[in-house]
Amino acid sequence: MDNQGLKATSLWVAFFIAHLLTTFCKRRKIQLNNRFEHLFKKEVRPVDKKDLILKEKNKEVKDQILQAAKLLFSSRGYDGTTVRQICDEANVSLALVSYHFGGKENVFNALFEPLRHTFMNAHYDVNNSLEALRSFCRNFVLYRIHEHELIDILQQEIVMNSPRLEMLKDVFLPSWEQLRTILQACLEQQTIHFDSIDIALNFIMGTLMYSLNNPFLNRSALPLTPEQIADLAVDFVLNGLQTNY
Repeated sequence: MDNQGLKATSLWVAFFIAHLLTTFCKRRKIQLNNRFEHLFKKEVRPVDKKDLILKEKNKEVKDQILQAAKLLFSSRGYDGTTVRQICDEANVSLALVSYHFGGKENVFNALFEPLRHTFMNAHYDVNNSLEALRSFCRNFVLYRIHEHELIDILQQEIVMNSPRLEMLKDVFLPSWEQLRTILQACLEQQTIHFDSIDIALNFIMGTLMYSLNNPFLNRSALPLTPEQIADLAVDFVLNGLQTNY
C-alpha cells in the first residue's frame, strides 16, 4: 500500500474512532443526567393534616400562655408571677411553658415581639418635622391604649431599673431615638422652641406613657374614644413645646 493509501486509511480510522467517542459520550451524559436527576428534584410530599393540626394546636397553646403572662406580669409584676400561675391562668399543663419557651424569662421576652416590630418598623418624614411629631405622638398613644398591658410592664421595668432592661433595649430605645431625631429636626426647622432636647424628650414620653386612664387615680371612666385621647395628648404636647403654627 502506497503512502496515499495509508493516509486515507488513517484518516478513516481516526474519523470512525471520533464518531464512536462522540456517540459514547452523548449516551453516557444522558445516563448520568437520568441517574442524578432525582437528587436535584425537590420531593413534593402531600400535606399531612395531622401536622397541620399539631402546628395549629401548638400556636394556640403558645398564644394562651403569652396572653396569660401579659395579664399577670402587668398586674403582679415579673417577680410576683410564677410559672404555675401563668399555666393556671392559661389553663395549660405546667410543662408546656418549658416545652414552648424554655422558662419564664423567655416568655417575658417573647411578649415584647409585637412591640419590637411596631417600633422598629415605624418611619416618619422629618422633612415635615411638625407633622412627624404629631404622627409619632398620636400613634404612640393609640398603641399605648391598644396594648396597655405591655406598656404597663415596660413602665414597671423602667421604674424598677430591673435587670431585664438590657434585654428590652431594642423594645423602647428605637422609639426614644426616633423621637429625639424628630425633635432635632423641629429645632433645625424652627417649628418648636425648647432649651433642652433631653428634657423635652422626657416630658413628651412621660405624657404619652401616662396617657391611659388610671382607674386608681381617676375613679370614673373617661367618656372619650382612643382617637380623642390621642388628639388631646398631641395638643397638650405641642402647646407645651411652644409650637409655631
